[in-house]
Amino acid sequence: MAKVCEKYPVEEKRLVVPSYQTGHVLCETLSQAGVGWVNLRTETPTGLALQIAGDYLTERHITLLDGCLTSYVVIEILQRLQERGELHFFNKQKATRGLAAALTASLLELRESNVTGSSLVPDTFVSSEKGQDIKLILQEYERYLEEHSLLDPSGLLALAVQLATSYNSEDEIIYLMPSFVQWTPLQRKLINALAGEKLFTLAVDTLQDNQPLKGHSTVSFYHAYGITNELREVLRRLHAGRIPLDQVTVAYTNEEYVSAMYSLSHTLDFGLTVFEGISAFLTGPGRTLQGILSWVNSDFSTGVLNNLLLSGDLVIKADGGQKEITPHQAVRILRDAGIGWGKDRYQLLECYTQKMGNEQAQQLNSVLQSLIKQLPEENDEGYIPFGDFCRALSEMVQLLTRVKGDLDSTALTVITSCLKGIGELSSLEMTVEEAVDSLTDLLKNLKVGSSGPQPGQLHLSSYRNLVWSGRPYTFVVGLDANSFPGSLRQDPVLLDSERKNIHDELPLSVNKLEEKLSTMANALASRRGELVLSYQSFDVIDNRELFPAPLLLQIYRQMKADPLLDYSDFLSSLGEPVGYSCGNADPLDEVEWWLCINKAGELFEQTVVSNCYSNISSGQKALDARQLSEPTEYDGALPELDLAQSLSSHIFSSSQIEYLAGCPYAFFLRYVLRVQPPEEILFDPSKWLDPLTRGTLLHSVFCDFMRQVKARGERPDLERHQILLRDIAEHQINYYKQMIPPPSKLVYQREVNELFDSCHVFLTAEMQRDSEPLFFEVPFGLGPDEVAKAGCGLARPISIDLRDGRFIRFRGVIDRIDRIGWDVYCVWDYKTGSARDYGEQLYYNKGRQIQHALYAIAAEEILKKEFPGRSPKVKFAGYLFPSVRGEGRQVVREVANRQKLVELLKTLLEIMEKGTFVASHEGSQCHYCDYQLVCGQEAAVKRAKLLFENRAVRRLDPWRRLQEYV
Repeated sequence: MAKVCEKYPVEEKRLVVPSYQTGHVLCETLSQAGVGWVNLRTETPTGLALQIAGDYLTERHITLLDGCLTSYVVIEILQRLQERGELHFFNKQKATRGLAAALTASLLELRESNVTGSSLVPDTFVSSEKGQDIKLILQEYERYLEEHSLLDPSGLLALAVQLATSYNSEDEIIYLMPSFVQWTPLQRKLINALAGEKLFTLAVDTLQDNQPLKGHSTVSFYHAYGITNELREVLRRLHAGRIPLDQVTVAYTNEEYVSAMYSLSHTLDFGLTVFEGISAFLTGPGRTLQGILSWVNSDFSTGVLNNLLLSGDLVIKADGGQKEITPHQAVRILRDAGIGWGKDRYQLLECYTQKMGNEQAQQLNSVLQSLIKQLPEENDEGYIPFGDFCRALSEMVQLLTRVKGDLDSTALTVITSCLKGIGELSSLEMTVEEAVDSLTDLLKNLKVGSSGPQPGQLHLSSYRNLVWSGRPYTFVVGLDANSFPGSLRQDPVLLDSERKNIHDELPLSVNKLEEKLSTMANALASRRGELVLSYQSFDVIDNRELFPAPLLLQIYRQMKADPLLDYSDFLSSLGEPVGYSCGNADPLDEVEWWLCINKAGELFEQTVVSNCYSNISSGQKALDARQLSEPTEYDGALPELDLAQSLSSHIFSSSQIEYLAGCPYAFFLRYVLRVQPPEEILFDPSKWLDPLTRGTLLHSVFCDFMRQVKARGERPDLERHQILLRDIAEHQINYYKQMIPPPSKLVYQREVNELFDSCHVFLTAEMQRDSEPLFFEVPFGLGPDEVAKAGCGLARPISIDLRDGRFIRFRGVIDRIDRIGWDVYCVWDYKTGSARDYGEQLYYNKGRQIQHALYAIAAEEILKKEFPGRSPKVKFAGYLFPSVRGEGRQVVREVANRQKLVELLKTLLEIMEKGTFVASHEGSQCHYCDYQLVCGQEAAVKRAKLLFENRAVRRLDPWRRLQEYV
């Protein structure tokens, strides 16, 4: 280039390169070398074609087809041809994204070689049916472009070649063209047609066998554990050598290195330019679109939406865009509204807004409702118009994205433009899942933010574009055999034998492999200065060893001037792979510093860590305390409490007392500290109702049914009442269906059938019961309104004399009171789970089952109020299991020895009084506990067991006595 510029200093010169960016980088390097480049202008084949054909396109209103839209055109053509039954070879394959992508790549290669549908001969294919299909698809593609006044890049080049003969330039122009660029046949034709004899081919150095690389002061190698460590070693070497970032180019062979280096640039806060750009997936708008797609695909789950809100990529504004709703405000509102999932259930947000009068809720509701309305509805077959879907997403991304910089701004423009383009072109119909998958693929392959080298910033480039950079320090990463040159694979659509028959310039699979090797050789030969080559020798993701590319051995042999060296020689020269520790180099960040300190054996004092991290210090303090022989506050052991005043004011429920008996630590968290897990309706594709909700539903069904049967003066009968019971159940099921949307029709129908089966079990069991059902859902201690609603009960709580001057009060709801004789009654509580834990010998079950005893006392007081002047007695109390899991069993407890109940209650109160809220030494209840993450489950049970077995720990004596109340 310098020689041409010096020989023709004032003549008009055109440097033809693959992209304007490559030309700009090349000219900048030329300028840095002290060579002037007056009248030298960069051009691309596409740019030259537009100069020639621009007026032609404008006159005929023809526009260029965006590259991201091509595969959508092809998949639409495929669907249309399949629907018409015109395909024979591809008729059995659904028009999937994968098939469309493969066909698109092959069609574009045909068009780059100027092969048209009319010139394609089906008999040149191994199957004439396949050839006929590809010919038809190519013809339909050409027809689609013509009908929509579109032109793809190959079509533009072909048009420019036709018009080039009549194109007259005002000046004599000298054309410069790098010799190593792999031009397509149409690109080469256009350049030759324009340049004629004024074409100068720019030669480059080549990598010759058995000859060392030219111009390098050093060539070195290393290998690493994983991609991230490989890239970290680049940065460590730059730091150790005090090398400025803007003197360095890092070339990669694998796209994974782009996201890894981009992540490191944010973590370590250094400037980075990427020649090819980064995936839109990594930008704020890309993450916003990805989050919206996940939200839609999850049936609008608020859990997914909450994660998107908390990511910081989303902005929700109301009042004309002036006022922003904070993520935590939005998450709290969505949780309190109880939406869960389902598009229609977002109407609950409107109800919540009206009920609470919350301004932020009103604003959030306004934004979300407008977004949801934009999305197209599914038709009867479950399909949506893909074009409408993309247009709606474009508006949503534009409205919701929080733009944090120039890269986000560029990405937002690119993403919305692409979505609008698909929306204008596509008439496809597909399922929501297919639409989401399609756009997810698009987002991964869409690149934004491409840039040449910039001052003060590290430059990252594919090895294919390394040749354009003139920086003195070069690192080539990713030189494992899997990444480079990769395996030899034939095109799945156009086989090599077919390519040879179709056009002699169609690239073959073997040519593509050779082109990779040639491109890398030219890139390495062009380097001046220091060169470092590396690869990951161990894939930490797949947990497997990787081997170096043959190229590394070739260069090693050249360096040592010994062609007989083999891989064992090369590997032994590398030494140990680079890992997570910085070794003797300065650490890049705090994490590396700690690893280096630990590896050097200098992390011997706990204070070194605890002085820096207060949370770790607190955690260590807790761990040390849990090694002591006596329980501490970290085990749940608190100072002794005076319960006299609290007992007079507090009203317990039987479930609270049973909860204490199950695990004092869980009781402490829930009822003393009042730590509650978030009440979220989470999407589970395999389940509709959780056990608690299912139990509540069945309780309501059984209560309503028994009240209606009682009012009729009848006894439950399967033949007479099964329709009534089913109607009541259907009413409750429909109510809960509105409150909690089922994840699918299949899951809903399965659980509905289970509910109906439980109803059948219930009715069958009731027919065999001798007792007379009397009262249902009987409240006590819940106030006069609840008593009035139930028709009987006690407004005040019941009070049990502990016979030591203290009383304990209870409240609750008795599911059912039956009469079994004159002034003799029994109390029942419905349990819709399994009867496994309700054995005949477990009267109190260590305090975990005292409801029957407490409710028997409450029932007697209620019955005395209902039947004044009489002496009703509750002889039995127990549990009914009217469900499929419970098999209709009943567990009966004879009401006797109330002194033992008093002693049991006093023991439980003593546990509270002593403040001994140590976890249970049995882990049987842990599976159902909400606090597993808080206590550490296994560790807490193990610790509690050690304390329990140590009789010297007198503080646990009340807990030990409790275990005797079987």
